[in-house]
Amino acid sequence: METIAKIKIEKLVFPHEEKPALKNIDFEINQGDFIVITGGVASGKSILLHAITGAIPHYHNAELTGNVTIMGQDIKDMRLNRMSDYVGYMMQEPHNQIISLDVYEDVAFGLGNLEIPFNQIDQMVKDTLEFVGLTGYENRRTASLSGGQAQRVVLAGVLALNAPILILDQPTAELDPKGRYELYHRLGQLNKAQNLTIVLVMDRIEEVLNYANRVFYIRDGEIVKQYSPEEYYKDQIEHRKGRLNYNTSFNTDHRKSNEIIAEMTNVSYQYKNNLLGCEDIRLEIFKSDFLSIIGLNGSGKSTLAKLLIGLLKPSKGEIKVFNRPLNKENLTEIRTHVGFLFQNPDYQIFASTLEEEVGFSLKLRGEQNEVINQKIDECLNFVGLLDYKKMHPHRLSRGQRQLLALASILVSDPDFIIADEPTSGLDENQGYMIMDKLFDLSKNGKTILLITHDLTMAKIYSNRLVALHNHRIQLDISTKDLNQYFDTLTAIGLNSHNNISFREVENGTFYA
Repeated sequence: METIAKIKIEKLVFPHEEKPALKNIDFEINQGDFIVITGGVASGKSILLHAITGAIPHYHNAELTGNVTIMGQDIKDMRLNRMSDYVGYMMQEPHNQIISLDVYEDVAFGLGNLEIPFNQIDQMVKDTLEFVGLTGYENRRTASLSGGQAQRVVLAGVLALNAPILILDQPTAELDPKGRYELYHRLGQLNKAQNLTIVLVMDRIEEVLNYANRVFYIRDGEIVKQYSPEEYYKDQIEHRKGRLNYNTSFNTDHRKSNEIIAEMTNVSYQYKNNLLGCEDIRLEIFKSDFLSIIGLNGSGKSTLAKLLIGLLKPSKGEIKVFNRPLNKENLTEIRTHVGFLFQNPDYQIFASTLEEEVGFSLKLRGEQNEVINQKIDECLNFVGLLDYKKMHPHRLSRGQRQLLALASILVSDPDFIIADEPTSGLDENQGYMIMDKLFDLSKNGKTILLITHDLTMAKIYSNRLVALHNHRIQLDISTKDLNQYFDTLTAIGLNSHNNISFREVENGTFYA
C-alpha cells in the first residue's frame, strides 16, 4: 500500500500548559486505510485530528515538536486553505461547521470556492445529499435541522469536495441507530469501491468495526495500543458484558407514585417554515418515572422536550407541569423545579470558569457562599471535573462540557430532569456513570425524562419507554415488556443491524 501521510509527533504543548496534549505519536496512513481512533474523554483524539489536518499549528496555537506530512508535504509549509485539496475534515460539532441559511447553499459552498461550473455543482450537491440520506432537503433551513440532520449536511459538504483523505470526528454521535448503520455502510462502500482513505474518531466503535482495518486506542495523548478490529473486539467484550450484566440487574419497575407531574393533551407544534415538529401528543409523566423517549432523527423528540420546558409554545393542545398550565404566568416558577440538559452543552454554558458555571443558579437564589462552594465541589466531583474548576469551560472537550452542563443542573436539586442525549460525546464509562446517577435520582423520587437513541440504555435504566415515529407517539410501554415489541421497533428503524440491541443484551451476545 502507498503511504500517503506520516504522523510523527514527539510532543504537542498548548501555551501556558506544562503537560503535553499529545506525545510519542508515530504512525503512517496508507491509501485505502479505514482507521478508527478511540479512547476516553479528553484523551487527545480530537487534538490528534487537528494536528493531522493542519488546524494545529495554523489555527490553534500550539508548539508541535515533530512532523506531519500529507502527500509528501509538511503541513507546516502548507497554507491552511489548501488542505482541502488533500483532506476533507468533519469537526465534532456540526453546527460549528454550518455557515449557510439553507442546506443546498451549505453543501455547495466549498464547491463554489473552487470555481466549478454551476451545473456540475448542482449535480454534485444532489448526489452527496442522496448519499447521506437527505434527498429533498435542499431548501430546508439549516436552523431547523435536528442534530443528526445537521451532521449529515456537514458530511455532504465535506464529501462533495472529493478529497483523497476523509477525516471525521464523531460523525455519528447525534445519529439514530438506523442513521449510524447507513452512514457506516456507505463509508465502507466508499473505502472499498473508491479506495478512499478514512480516519475516524469515535468513543463507541463496535458498529464501525466491520468496516475498519486498524484501531488505535489513545490515552493521555498517547497511542497506547494498535489493534486489528478483531483484536479490539476480543479485548473489550468481557468488560462490556460485565458492565451490561451489572446494569441489567437494576430493578427498572421502581415507580412509587401515581402522581402526575407533567401532562400533554393533544399537543402539536409546527415550525415557522411549516415543518412539523410533533403532532397530537398525549402523554402523562408520573413522579419518579424514568421515562425514555426514543425515535429517529427528526421524529420530534427534542421538540417534545422543549415544549415541556416552555422553550416552545404548542400550536395546539395543552401542557400542564406540576398540575399547573404551562403558560407565561407560571413559567418562571415551574422552571425552578425543572432541570433541562440540552443535546449540545454549548447552548447552556456561558461562564468564565467551571465553578462560576455550576454556582450561577445558586447565587441567583441568594445562597450563602459556604453552601455554594460546598455544592459546587460536590457536583464537580461527581462528574469528575473538580480538578478543573478554575478552568475556562471552552478548554474542555465536548464530553467534559456535557458533564459540566449536567453538574450545573444537578446543583439546583430539580424535581424533574429532562436530559436530551446526555451521553452524547462521552465514552462508555462516563456514559454509564451519568446514567447511574440519573437512575439513583429517580429511585429517590426525582422524575427523569431521557431522550436517547440508545435502546440498551433505555432497557437498562428506564421503567417506561415512549417511541416517536413520524412526529407521533407510536409506542408507550413498560420496558419490562420491551421484547414483545422487537419487530415494531425494528420496523420503524430503532433496532437496526450491527447495533447492540436490547435482545442481544439479554442473550449475552453482541454481534449477529
